[in-house]
Amino acid sequence: MCFATSDGHATRTGPSHCLNRKGIHAAAANPSTKFDRIIQRRLRLSTIISSSKRMKGRKDPNLVEFARRLKGLLAKYKSYREAAEDLDIPESTLARVARGANEPGSALLLALSTKLNISMSYLLGLDDEPAPAVRTGERSKPDVSLVHIRSLDARAAAGAGEINHIVAIEKSLPFPVWMLHKLASPGAKVSFMRASGDSMSPTFENSALLLVNESENELQPKTAKLKSDRDNADIFVFLQGADQRVKRLRRLASGEILILSDNAAYEPEILRGPEIKRLKIVGRVIWWDNRL
Repeated sequence: MCFATSDGHATRTGPSHCLNRKGIHAAAANPSTKFDRIIQRRLRLSTIISSSKRMKGRKDPNLVEFARRLKGLLAKYKSYREAAEDLDIPESTLARVARGANEPGSALLLALSTKLNISMSYLLGLDDEPAPAVRTGERSKPDVSLVHIRSLDARAAAGAGEINHIVAIEKSLPFPVWMLHKLASPGAKVSFMRASGDSMSPTFENSALLLVNESENELQPKTAKLKSDRDNADIFVFLQGADQRVKRLRRLASGEILILSDNAAYEPEILRGPEIKRLKIVGRVIWWDNRL
């Protein structure tokens, strides 16, 4: 029998091994025998495993709900491997988000939404239709914290350009707080707009809902070596005179600005000198949905 004293040491009244307050055998604290050393290693291993299990158990309820919905959508596949091949998503990535181990990024959300033919609103917990069947014993979905973002009465032309005056209307759309925190810095000015035209297809289509970060209104040059013109070319809503457009923009080392469409039917454009001065960036597109 063992007793823990106030100084953290262990005493014993019999021949058995004792544990001190830190959970380490008193006899193993000074591993003088092979047997004691084995016990010490096992104790350390069990402590590490126990700590790891506790940490893994702490999951964001939003991730748990996302994982539950994704698993329901993947139920038609026999394995993660089969699903990954069909969806063209790395198996390890798919498995981790389906377990709730990783937060889904915007690119992954877009891929899942497009290839599973499910709206982002459903994936993000904004919409319950179509909802996978809830198995017996599963907890009901947690509340999803939402922020209401203003929707502007404006369209950004994914084409040659659309004459527009951005006017805020008394309308707002809900968006998950946890997702907004991933996409924009705290305090960023964001708003919803609509795309007009097909020049950004297949990334997003005519009338797609765009979330624009108006705090990102400067175009920085890309110094890294790029495989193609579209590498690292972010999508921006911008004004050219009276025309409001949405395209990929990239500032070249020469100072010129390259305007790119995702639709191969549209040729790249290059802005030089006075043309650059006519360009005013409204903001960077940080999220979009073709189905809303």
